[in-house]
Amino acid sequence: MKDNLLIITRLKKTVTYLDKLLENFNRNENVLRDNIKKTMYQLLEDSYSANIYNKEEKINYQNQMLVHIKMIDFYIQLSYNKKMISSKQYTMIGNHLLDIYVLVQPWIQSVNNETS
Repeated sequence: MKDNLLIITRLKKTVTYLDKLLENFNRNENVLRDNIKKTMYQLLEDSYSANIYNKEEKINYQNQMLVHIKMIDFYIQLSYNKKMISSKQYTMIGNHLLDIYVLVQPWIQSVNNETS
């Protein structure tokens, strides 16, 4: 199934990149790895939900997306501080998350302006 929404396409790319990166995490950091995985898949799920539901639910899912982006950013920063990822990987993931964040913000504004 092809997704036409740019946010979902970018999210899938980010999820794929993170999933490969998480395979190399230290076994002692299972909780951190699992939290990153859980949050990134929840972010993708929320993006699909925000694309389907009515305005009120859509706004809730979009706001949840912003929360998940911030949480993934925190988890990745923690991973970097624990030297589990390189600065290049940290920058790459940060750029992916920033791109997604920049796409979600106007999407929220457009939904808010639909009936205003």
